[in-house]
Amino acid sequence: MYRLHGKADWGSQVIRMALEELGAAYDFREQDIEAGDLASPAYRAMNPFGRLPVLETPEGALFETGAILQYLSEKHHALAPAPGDADRGRFLVWFTFVVNQLHPTIMTLVHPERPGGVEVSAQISAVARTELLRQMAALEDETTRGAWWLSAPRPSILSLYVLMLLRWAACFAAHPKDGVEARAYPSLFALAERLEARPAIQRVMAAEGLSGAAFSAPQA
Repeated sequence: MYRLHGKADWGSQVIRMALEELGAAYDFREQDIEAGDLASPAYRAMNPFGRLPVLETPEGALFETGAILQYLSEKHHALAPAPGDADRGRFLVWFTFVVNQLHPTIMTLVHPERPGGVEVSAQISAVARTELLRQMAALEDETTRGAWWLSAPRPSILSLYVLMLLRWAACFAAHPKDGVEARAYPSLFALAERLEARPAIQRVMAAEGLSGAAFSAPQA
């Protein structure tokens, strides 16, 4: 059994989605950030940076969302093209894009005060939004190509990751006017609508206190 250390409606959410889609047994351990759980010696032994999520596995504790997702897909031979598949390379390109570009840009939108302080957060947020629009347009174009790993009938670690980030982009922006809604991107919007209706995703939503169109059209 896996043990997932996380927080409801946080970055651990996509790991939880993947575990549910895989039908893997796991125990979810809610972390109290304000109480200092992430600074405890026990937690820092699993993740020296004191961040979420952490997944305890038979091979040891793992951190970094992208690494955990790739580990799960390879361990269970699911949720990603297998090594040697013709579309493995393209999948890895877009998965890496989400990890290295889309996620950090959205995090800047959520926390624009981090790069330069509160005084310039509005300007940083606006720059992040401009970059996010460019990235979302590229992702929308890729989604229209019909690859299974960016479609709802057969979810992947990539589509699940995108699903979580669509929620963040729409309702977690520090400056709400800079939020970006999935509805502006028809293929991504349709993807989110179909994924959030899946039983596995519904179970995660119920466990984390979410309902309705929590990913396709979330309310702040």
